[in-house]
Amino acid sequence: MGEEQDKVVGICKQFVLSMIQVEQAISAMQKTLSKQERQDCLKAILRWVETAPEIPADSYTRELAREILGQFSASAVYGDYAGSTDSYIQ
Repeated sequence: MGEEQDKVVGICKQFVLSMIQVEQAISAMQKTLSKQERQDCLKAILRWVETAPEIPADSYTRELAREILGQFSASAVYGDYAGSTDSYIQ
C-alpha cells in the first residue's frame, strides 16, 4: 500500500481501538454508578455530540456517534440487556 493508504488504515485502526475504550468505560459504569447517574452521563455525552463545534454539522459523524453510543449504552442503562437478537450482528 501507499503512504496515503497507510495513513487511512492507521486512522481507522485508532478509531476501532478507541471504540473498545468507550465500550469498556460505558460497561464499567454499571458497576459504579446508579441507573440515574448512568443516564445523566450518557445524556451529557449525547448533548455534547449535538453541540460540539469540532464536529462538522454537515458530516455523518454526529449521526454515527449517536448510533454507536446508543448501542454501547444499552448495556449500561438496561441491567438485563443481553445484546441484539439480529443474526447479522451475532
